[in-house]
Amino acid sequence: MNDLVAAILELDTRLMLLVFLLVLDGWAIWLIAKARPPLKEGVLWSAIVLLCPIVGCLFWYALGPKPLSGTSASGG
Repeated sequence: MNDLVAAILELDTRLMLLVFLLVLDGWAIWLIAKARPPLKEGVLWSAIVLLCPIVGCLFWYALGPKPLSGTSASGG
């Protein structure tokens, strides 16, 4: 167990950042696919996320289409 902790602590921070960005990109692309946008829009959003990982994910979160919720609140 101590060897594993030591190996993790010795990792280069750039490698850890790269892994984090890959996970973030994968999550964002999964959300894009889950939202089921039109094909051109989905490809465009995926390209933005892949080419600009941090900014692309933030734009997707702020501006991208959201999945429809299964429940609707009625006011009456």
